[in-house]
Amino acid sequence: MLNTLLFIHLIIALLLVVVILLQKTSTDGLSGIGGGGNNMGLMSGRSAANFLTRTTVVLGVIFFANALMLANLSSKSNKGISSKIEKSEQSPVENSTDESSLPIAK
Repeated sequence: MLNTLLFIHLIIALLLVVVILLQKTSTDGLSGIGGGGNNMGLMSGRSAANFLTRTTVVLGVIFFANALMLANLSSKSNKGISSKIEKSEQSPVENSTDESSLPIAK
């Protein structure tokens, strides 16, 4: 489940980067694919801007929700590690009596 959400998160991040790059107003960016500043492209400038803005907002919300789900799932799966750390802090390791080892600074 965690790996699947992580893969989806990666895909959403890549889509978000592409959509943001498409919003560039000059024709030297990726927006030149849709026709750039002239009206001979696939979409007019205004409709392309509205579509890309809405797509960016939707992808941003999905990205944020997916990040929260990933954080929640990863914190639940790592409870064993935090309990092991607390347990090791409560019972310190006994010092060895071996003369060849270096003393630990306190």
